[in-house]
Amino acid sequence: MEPDEIFELIVKADERLKYATGERAAQRREQARQLLEQAKTEAAAIGNAGLVAQADRRLADVAALPDADEPGATAEA
Repeated sequence: MEPDEIFELIVKADERLKYATGERAAQRREQARQLLEQAKTEAAAIGNAGLVAQADRRLADVAALPDADEPGATAEA
């Protein structure tokens, strides 16, 4: 996979989160996590440390998002 294709996976993950609605937030968060894991794996396979780091940062952001089930949970951009 080429670097621009890997970057597109990261962008798609961001879009999943950006356009998530309340009832689909958990599903979109999981889709984003899967896309970011794929991007990280592909970036590591071609030795692109910058894209690996970018995917890692986004994965940390996804992990830090509050669960939609929690009372008073809000997602901040």
